Amino acid sequence: MDERKLTIVLTMQNGVEGLAKTFESLRQQKEKAFQLILVCAPKDRETVEKEALSSFHAKLIESDANMRGALLNQAMQYVDTTYVMFMETGDTMNHHFIKKAMKVMEENPAATFVVGKSYCNNPLMTKTRKQHILSKLFIEEDTVYDLSQEYSALHTALDSSIFHSEMIKRIGFNETLPFEAGTDMVMKLLLEKPVYATVAKAEYEYFAPRENQVLYHVPSHDARWYHESLQSYLFPLLEYAKKTQKTIPAFLQNYCVYYVNCRMMANKDNRNKKVVLGKKLDTYLDLVQTLFLQIDDYYLLNQDELSYMTKNPEIRCMYLRIKYGKDQVAYTYQSVLDEENERDVEMCFHGLRISSLNKHRFTINVMNYIQGKVWIDGSLISIFQHGKVEYYAKFNGKEYPVVDTDAYSLTKYFGVPGYRRLTYHLEFPLDEKKTMQRITFYARIQGEEYQMKISFANHWAKLSKTPRYSYWRFHKYLCHHADNGITIKKATKTNVIKREIQFQLNLIKNHHKKDFAALGFRWLYWITYPWYKNKRIWLMLDKLYKGGDSCEYLYRYSAKFDDGITKYYLINENTSDYRKLKEDGYTPLKNGSLKHKLVFVHADTVLITNSHLFPFNGYNKSTSKYIRGLCNFGSMCLQHGLSVQKCAIAQRRIIDNTLMYFLASKFEYENLSKHAYGYQGFDILKLTGIGRYDGLINNDKKQILLSPTWRMYNALPVTTSEGEQRGYNPEFKNSTYFHVYNNLINNERLLRCAKAYGYKIKFLLHPILSSQLEDFTKNDELEVIPSVGDLSYEKILTESSLMVTDYSGVQFDFAYMRKPIVYFHPDVLPPHYDDGIFFYDTMGFGEICTKSEQLIDMLCEYMKTGCVMKEEYRKRADNFYAQNDHHNCERIYQEIMKFQKQIDIDKLRV
Repeated sequence: MDERKLTIVLTMQNGVEGLAKTFESLRQQKEKAFQLILVCAPKDRETVEKEALSSFHAKLIESDANMRGALLNQAMQYVDTTYVMFMETGDTMNHHFIKKAMKVMEENPAATFVVGKSYCNNPLMTKTRKQHILSKLFIEEDTVYDLSQEYSALHTALDSSIFHSEMIKRIGFNETLPFEAGTDMVMKLLLEKPVYATVAKAEYEYFAPRENQVLYHVPSHDARWYHESLQSYLFPLLEYAKKTQKTIPAFLQNYCVYYVNCRMMANKDNRNKKVVLGKKLDTYLDLVQTLFLQIDDYYLLNQDELSYMTKNPEIRCMYLRIKYGKDQVAYTYQSVLDEENERDVEMCFHGLRISSLNKHRFTINVMNYIQGKVWIDGSLISIFQHGKVEYYAKFNGKEYPVVDTDAYSLTKYFGVPGYRRLTYHLEFPLDEKKTMQRITFYARIQGEEYQMKISFANHWAKLSKTPRYSYWRFHKYLCHHADNGITIKKATKTNVIKREIQFQLNLIKNHHKKDFAALGFRWLYWITYPWYKNKRIWLMLDKLYKGGDSCEYLYRYSAKFDDGITKYYLINENTSDYRKLKEDGYTPLKNGSLKHKLVFVHADTVLITNSHLFPFNGYNKSTSKYIRGLCNFGSMCLQHGLSVQKCAIAQRRIIDNTLMYFLASKFEYENLSKHAYGYQGFDILKLTGIGRYDGLINNDKKQILLSPTWRMYNALPVTTSEGEQRGYNPEFKNSTYFHVYNNLINNERLLRCAKAYGYKIKFLLHPILSSQLEDFTKNDELEVIPSVGDLSYEKILTESSLMVTDYSGVQFDFAYMRKPIVYFHPDVLPPHYDDGIFFYDTMGFGEICTKSEQLIDMLCEYMKTGCVMKEEYRKRADNFYAQNDHHNCERIYQEIMKFQKQIDIDKLRV
């Protein structure tokens, strides 16, 4: 550009921290003929001037407006160039973005805008930049899209694009929208002229994750992103389309389904932000129904199979139920030939395809060998139940019908079930006389039999379809996947070596980095196999960044016995607990070491206090497939908290192949005996007590302990492994949770009362929120403590006189010592758990407060009277615990030793 044809408008709703990074990107542009308009709050003017005016001739606009639409409209008043681009602080471009994008813009005057590739560069979300799905699908080369013809080529973002200034000014940004002012503009531009151009070599990196990056998209935590967004943004946009186009174009209908899907995914299962609950959810779903009634079923059911919309048939069925009501949705099933000319059954709604049988798998989650039988647990899609399907397996000439075990397999959205899968448990008695035995799986629909394909969906499935030639060696047998079934052979040296060679050659052939790493470990496994094969190994672990839980207590208790068991306690080497164990004469196992990896695959039993055992040992589903067939162990749960709430999503039997579960209370037993958990009919639940309770001996030091639990929606997701502490969340300070507790710990009346009666106050952060330590306002009268590092749970619990908690599992530790508890359930925070078998109003060990002032009154009264548990709550505690001594580890150890006898039989040691 010889003259300035482009203006860049830079707003600062991401804060000014990323300003230097954005300015550096602008300085590096090959094409420098652009104007710059900066829009900032008055408080940021000095910072912005210092950064900007030294490098750019820029116009600075001060604005107190909160809505981005208002900020952009103010800036547009000063834009006098042909083209305009919008950026946010923290965003960057590659050095020839402007040059290449402007060239394409001027070569394609019919285009409404030109857009480059876009990537998220937020380090909280990803260590390496991640390309946005719409960018990945539609910006692989320079092209021009006409959405009246290619309606699937959706674009939603204001950034990463260059626009005609005149068109932006004529339409104007909607100043009432808190989140979608940019997308609203893009959609209106495309409604007016549905043509845009792409530039593959122009790359834009944005800092704030977009709407489909649901784990990190900040607006998903705001109630306005739901009801208000539909009413103030999307519905008016559809009316605008009808007014200007006389219809809702296909690209906009696709966008509407994408829009709803982003909100559903942001609140799926544990992602539930709990900002749309109860009657608010009912109202929201009514609004979604109103939206869906304006969308053609062709687009609602994603008949074009677009990857940025849902392909999940269960979600398609859920959307139909939302649109028409459950009783108005009926499906048809017909026999067809699929793309590979194989017999299939197609499920349709009004002639539109929902799915077909061959698209789904007989899913295997867990395989075990126990007492001469192969146990298989898994699940199946439920949508074909409307067609009265029968599922079954065949083994040694006999049919084994699949009966739904009613185990938890729900998928929830906004905390409400959307659909569930059928769950099953099958047991196949092996015939030692046969050299080969086969398990195959089938569906019967309308009297016709269809053999089903199988999938190995979990770490515990033992097998995997990739890499090829995976196998499971157990007892006297070799098991592998073949011809759409499971083959079980008598194991010989020859066929085991042959299978291993085939497996390793396939790894070499694949030529991937992970495959070569796995190959090296397989060699090491076989080299050390003679030394490990007859060892009886127990591997124990708590949080890897923190010990002091039940597994460490059991390790310390059991290590003294000469019982033929080799015991390991796994923990990170850089922790104080690792050093303490070494000082006390133990040999903790270093997490991530080669020895750790070898111990893991050779273990007889893995004992764990937290769910998801494989991730704690460094394996995800893409890496466990290299070693899962070497593993012949189950897990035993020693519990971090107690299982009295609804916790089947994490604590059901198949999650960690749990073979023994140690309990403190009859109420836990009652809760876990429900079908949802999958423990019924198995001798798994044991009322032994909890290992760490052995250390709970009162040592009162006049100390008040505040110990609330965490909230899933306030913590960053796991980005590395389950064994690492969660990262710092910069949005935490904006949460209601933070404000409630920060105000509480700085309440002057509480602090004065504690001082008057001689009590110290300690605020213990949950391990997952411990990285937020610096967010809390410090004062001289109260100590904020992260529950990682050098902290001893035993010390802080035994020395405390009274505990304040909401739902934390440490309440049960405290009540075990018969010390008083006060529950703080702020009415501005949704509950952390769903009630299971433990009801706080009738079973809790103390009073319940819902307001801060009420809580402070209660604490002052307790401190005045010496912090003694009231008789009413003492009786509740007496009724709750099955054991009230300090011999819990002894009972746990004895139960494991009994189970070890069966392990020795199954592993041919006796």
